[in-house]
Parts: sequence; C-alpha cells; structure tokens
Amino acid sequence: MHKSGKTLVLNAGRYQAKIVTVGAGLAELTYLGRHLVVPHKPEEMPPAHMGKVLLPWPNRIAGGRYHYAGKTFTPAINDSESGSAIHGLLAWQNWQVAHQSASEVTLTAFLPPTYGYPFMLACEVTWRLDAHAGLSACIATQNLGDEPAPYGAGAHPYLTCNLEKVDSCTVVIPAEQAFSVDAQRHPLHLVDAHELGLLFSTPRKIGATLVDHTFKTLANGKAWEVRLTSQRQAMSTFLRSDQPWLQIYTGDKLNRIGLAVEPMSCPPDAFNSGLDLLSLAPGQTHQLRFSIGGE
Repeated sequence: MHKSGKTLVLNAGRYQAKIVTVGAGLAELTYLGRHLVVPHKPEEMPPAHMGKVLLPWPNRIAGGRYHYAGKTFTPAINDSESGSAIHGLLAWQNWQVAHQSASEVTLTAFLPPTYGYPFMLACEVTWRLDAHAGLSACIATQNLGDEPAPYGAGAHPYLTCNLEKVDSCTVVIPAEQAFSVDAQRHPLHLVDAHELGLLFSTPRKIGATLVDHTFKTLANGKAWEVRLTSQRQAMSTFLRSDQPWLQIYTGDKLNRIGLAVEPMSCPPDAFNSGLDLLSLAPGQTHQLRFSIGGE
C-alpha cells in the first residue's frame, strides 16, 4: 500500500495504463512509451485531482450548500479558494478491486449516507485497455436507498502530448457555448464561446490562453472528441465521450504540461441550479463512459 492505495498495471498492444485504487484514479497512460495523460507517481498524493473519478457530483457545489426535496444540506467545503465543496466524496477514498485481468480492472466503492449527502450509493468503475482503441472507462452508480438521490458524475484526466506544454499544441473542443465565470471561477452565464475568446470548434493553437471553463458540448446523444495535437511531438491525444458537459483547464497549476478534459453529466453547481442534475430513483443505475487514446 502507498498514498494512492494499490497500483494496478494494464497492458494491451503498445498501450500501458496504471490505475490506482484511491479515487479509482488513472495515474499513467502511455502509447509507444509516450505519455497521453499527465502521470503521477502512485506513491505520492497527486495534485489537482489528477486522474480521479468524481462522484456523486463533479466540479463544485458553491458555498457548500444545496437544497433538495425541500431540505437544505451542507457538505464540507474542501476548496477554500472558491468556498466550494468540489469533486464529490470518493476522489480520496480507497476503492476495492472486484476484478482484474491483464487488460481490465473493476473497482467498487460503497458510499454511505452522511449529513451533507444523506443518500446511499454503490459505485463501480471499469477501466479497460484495448490494443487498438486505447483506454476506456465506464463509471456506473446505483441508488441503494429508498428515496431519490441527487447525482452527477465526472472524471478528471489531464491530456498531454508527452508532457509538452499545451501552449505549443492545438486543440479541438466540440462546443460552441461556455459559462462565463467570476473571480472565484464560479459559473455565471452560458454564452457563445467566441464571446469569451474560447471557440475551439476547429483546430486552434492554445498559446497563452487561460482556460478554466465549462463547455456545453455538441453531444445531442452522439459521441464527441477533444483532440490535443503537437507538431513537435508528431502525435495527438484524444478523449471521446457523449456527455453533455465538459470542463477544460489549461493546467496552470501543473506548469501547463497537460490539459484537463473532464466529461461531466452536469455543469458546476447543478445541485443548486438543477441544470441537468440527475435524480436517481431507488434501484436506478447511471453510467458515464469515455475513452482516451493516442495517434
């Protein structure tokens, strides 16, 4: 055991992935020996929620307070800078290994009721490595309680082209709308991305642009792709999903060597706005899927 629990190594063709049990996290992914996500040493606590699964909410609950079914709940504020409860309750919990093979692992966690989130969930994450398609993830959560539960899901990988700074890379983001933000990065209004200087629907060099925004994807039930490309490295890294929301962050706290690409089922503070917030009925299961690969 180490600070990230246990390390589980997956291999398939020219891909290799390292999964850690704390947060069901992705610690490393390489193709042809080159990094597709910003790695962290499993024996160290990773910064910036690197690679973690985000349940039962992604991003944030502003002010650490929300209302649901006529009641007010106050989950712990764990980000003093924004005064928010961020990234759910399981990112720093040690998940259990339910199944493991050379190219696949399934991790499970039981989320018991707490005062800030008095609902009961069974969570499961399966990471699968394929020699051609790369790494896929399925995040599945079932409501074990006897009343509906507010719910959102997400994941927090940082895409990279072998640790080259994103400034010299181009990116394609399948979105034409994004939230404006205040000084604490809280979302304000959904506006056209070009108004914020953040329209990346066709390949565009990132340069010195600071991005820490939520985008409304062009999903409409169909799969989309974010692609980060480096001419210098002669490679591309992509993430594919079908989720309606996407958080993009230029990794400024990581010296901009990776781009956080976070597929989400709902936007920030959905527990208060209700926007795309899921209400899991007793016994109901929700799944979020995404994949990461390189070329």
